[in-house]
Amino acid sequence: MTVFLNDSSPIHETLQQNFPKYHNSLQRWEYLTKAISLQDSTKNDKCGPWLEWEIMLQYCFPRLDINVSKGINHLLKSPFSVHPKTGRISVPIDVQKVEQFDPFTVPTISSLCRELDAISINDEGKEGNEAESDIKRRTRDYKKTSLAPYIKVFEQFLENLDKSRKGELLKKSDLQKDF
Repeated sequence: MTVFLNDSSPIHETLQQNFPKYHNSLQRWEYLTKAISLQDSTKNDKCGPWLEWEIMLQYCFPRLDINVSKGINHLLKSPFSVHPKTGRISVPIDVQKVEQFDPFTVPTISSLCRELDAISINDEGKEGNEAESDIKRRTRDYKKTSLAPYIKVFEQFLENLDKSRKGELLKKSDLQKDF
């Protein structure tokens, strides 16, 4: 938390003194949130009013592998990035099916290249306008690879996010009587 609360922060000293009094993480979290709410959060230059959320994001969200769990500065991978050592693709997963997810079965960059090569060999027999055909093929080739189900999960997530955001905007406009 020192990232968010420097030594000169008034809340820092209070937390240092009182945290040892609390014996489990729930009690400490409740104390922390109470201390944050009592302080003017806009004075914290680092996070402003989002300090509580920043602490949760930094310390509470799950990390996916041993090295991520060891160090708090390790970045979680963004969707579809490639792990530099294993070549595995970082894929989004359906939280409803998390028990069925096996991280060792995700596509690798090598397997995707082989799949795309096989697709292009199969498509070479189909002639037509070369430039137009190439553009259309590239835009849909990913749907023919082992990455397709993960892209579908990601697209569903984005659709739900969009619907949620639109719902918030509608509620906001209704409250403001903005038509």
